[in-house]
Amino acid sequence: MFRIITDAKQYREYVLLRDGQTVLLRLGTPADRPAIQAMMSRVSADSLRMRFMGSMAQVPAKFLDGVCGDDPRDRACLLAVIGEEPDIKVVGFGNYVGLGARNTAEVAFIVDDEFQGRGISTLLLERVAGIAAGVGFVGFEADILFENQPMINVFRDSGFESTRVLDGGSYHVQFPVAGAAGVRERADLRERIAVANSVASLLRPRVVAVVGASREQTSVGSRIFRHILESNFSGTAYPVNNQAVSVHGVRAYPSVAELPEPPDLVVVTVPAESVMSVADEAVRSGAKGLIVLASGFAETGEEGAALQRRLVELVRSHGARLVGPNCLGLLNTDPEVALNASLAPAMPPVGRIGFFSHSAALGIVILQYAAERGLGFSTFVSAGNRADVSGTDLLQYWEEDPATDIAMLYLEMFGNPRQFARVARRVSWRKPVLCVKGARSRAGLSAARAHIGASPVSDVEAAALFQQAGVIRVDTLEELFDAALLLAHQPLPLGNRVAIIGNSGGVVTITADACDASGLEVAKQGLIDLGPQAGAEDYRTAVQAALEDPDVNAVIAIFLCVGECEPELVARGIRRGTIGAEHTTGIAKPVLLSMMGAAGLVKFAFEGKGATADRKTMFPSYRFPEAAARALAHAVAYGAYRREPPGRLIWYEDTDPAEAHKLLEAALAGGVADTLPQLLTPKQAGQILGCFGIAVGSGARRGDKTERLDVSVRSHSVFGPVVVLGRANQPAVVRITPLTDQDVRGMLKAVGVPPEEAEVGLLCRLSQLIEELPWLVELHAELEERDPGEAGRAALGNNLRMSFTRPV
Repeated sequence: MFRIITDAKQYREYVLLRDGQTVLLRLGTPADRPAIQAMMSRVSADSLRMRFMGSMAQVPAKFLDGVCGDDPRDRACLLAVIGEEPDIKVVGFGNYVGLGARNTAEVAFIVDDEFQGRGISTLLLERVAGIAAGVGFVGFEADILFENQPMINVFRDSGFESTRVLDGGSYHVQFPVAGAAGVRERADLRERIAVANSVASLLRPRVVAVVGASREQTSVGSRIFRHILESNFSGTAYPVNNQAVSVHGVRAYPSVAELPEPPDLVVVTVPAESVMSVADEAVRSGAKGLIVLASGFAETGEEGAALQRRLVELVRSHGARLVGPNCLGLLNTDPEVALNASLAPAMPPVGRIGFFSHSAALGIVILQYAAERGLGFSTFVSAGNRADVSGTDLLQYWEEDPATDIAMLYLEMFGNPRQFARVARRVSWRKPVLCVKGARSRAGLSAARAHIGASPVSDVEAAALFQQAGVIRVDTLEELFDAALLLAHQPLPLGNRVAIIGNSGGVVTITADACDASGLEVAKQGLIDLGPQAGAEDYRTAVQAALEDPDVNAVIAIFLCVGECEPELVARGIRRGTIGAEHTTGIAKPVLLSMMGAAGLVKFAFEGKGATADRKTMFPSYRFPEAAARALAHAVAYGAYRREPPGRLIWYEDTDPAEAHKLLEAALAGGVADTLPQLLTPKQAGQILGCFGIAVGSGARRGDKTERLDVSVRSHSVFGPVVVLGRANQPAVVRITPLTDQDVRGMLKAVGVPPEEAEVGLLCRLSQLIEELPWLVELHAELEERDPGEAGRAALGNNLRMSFTRPV
């Protein structure tokens, strides 16, 4: 993802190539000369010709001496590296050299022939542009041979708005290094594909090795290997044990290196002190995925955290991905894979829900409970300490996975909340994303910190994040399954009006109260008490009539079984009424059941075979109607979210971030240390805001203090920059940047301001300023409100405060 990089000298980032392999990007130094020279000696003569615009036998020593500078304000070289220090292997690099007073630089790239065509040049371009923008460059120039079509494609497909001039046998390309929306959208797509491919190596392996599988039936390794065999895994599974000839009747091998074929996935079940040596052997043998079950890492303190960092560095430096440590494994129910590489004693039913859990043991219990409720899964991952693979990674995999319709998460922390918000917002517009956020209380925060070895995010922050991303946030695990049951088997409601049908006035009243408390509206003529003697035909007639009513968006049908009764017949009557109404109207509406006092009816609700085994035979059934009302409320809110147009990240072309950068440098020249924020004068702040088309008004105040609308930007330690909108004595609205136009409209509506284009534009421009000037620490001002329909543009009041740290 493109961003302005403000700490170029400390920049290190593991990125995913198109095929899912990881490489390290970091700034090169003169000490990297031998590794760069080694790469240049490996590349073909044709690659050298494309890079240097002419044939040459070898790269001049002068180029190698100067390619990596000490000051990125003059020149910089960004390396793509695999392997561990000191035995690294440079597989590509992009470098720029400043061209003088115009604040532009010449840029060029070269990639090892073995790694060409995997997206390295594009990733280098995005990041080296971010580094250049962070030190004040406003544009790049490049010369490309006419026949160097792959490099021409890199510039063309990057999203940067470039201009090309044909000069003899080469193109001269110029483009700004600032981040337009198109750059971000294309980077999003590339990241999505790369992450999905990297996770696929874990969830769809062909060869699996279990290190630590033993003949001891109760050992973790023995149980994992047995579960793989019992799940009828479609690939090949090998036990690795230097003390056994065979495990569960399968020949064992002394080490991963001695396996007859390279493993795709290695499950490591040895104690923590032996994990590093096993992991090193696994990645050197070609494994692309590791699962580490052992505890004894970051959750135990600093010593364990250091061991975990070494493990992650080892795995990533060899292009692999890691689940765990301190986890219980993963599974994939797809019949073409059929992998249970976990401590779950049995495969859950095949279904269309992907499930990710921070908690290991809790995840296994959830699988068992879900099966009892009639829910099936496509994939399950227990992440444990989430040292590498995260919930965000799984969301991107599920987004592309045709076998997954619903994403379900149990989270206690966010590794990168801004990335989670960006990905979850994109996924939730296509597929429901349900989440239980643990660690909401002070006690919960402490407990989570102890067992996952990281700092969770507080409940208030998580609520803002989920609302912005369209995530269905539930408070309890039971509520999670109640909502999933409805979303998996019924259509989304088109509104919040519900009809309640029951055979007891008391239970109808209780359900109406529950609907009202959940934000649902009971439709006119929507309270229907059929009486205690009601049978299947009574329910069929009532359900069909309610669903045919255009004022009704959903039906909750409650049956209270008293004495001898036939709940199956009643359920079938409800089904016939649903089918009849859909045939009459052509509109599918959700129907929820609450069959109180009748055993086994959840199972009945999911019977059905062949062409009829669709939603008409799969009604979610709840033991009590309050649960049905809560589940329906979640579906209503999600349906409303889906009906809204997807938000757009607006990038204005009439801005001048380069001038703003110059003004900022001048304003902070001669000030305090770079790391301390400095307050600008109102004039300086107004000039910088003006570069982004943000007006500063007269400061004339309308109304008393409680009516004024404050807008502020602050830097959050976990979330990064957030925009806050609010009035005195009212809850503030918080959103993570960058803001889409829909984010802004929602914020304005929440504080009672009509979302007119002038106000929407002001806040979208402010969001762009935050992205273009990442040194912003704080902004506080009043938003000068206009009467609805009043002419003129929106403006900030002139009593604003704005502080920055100094650009590098």
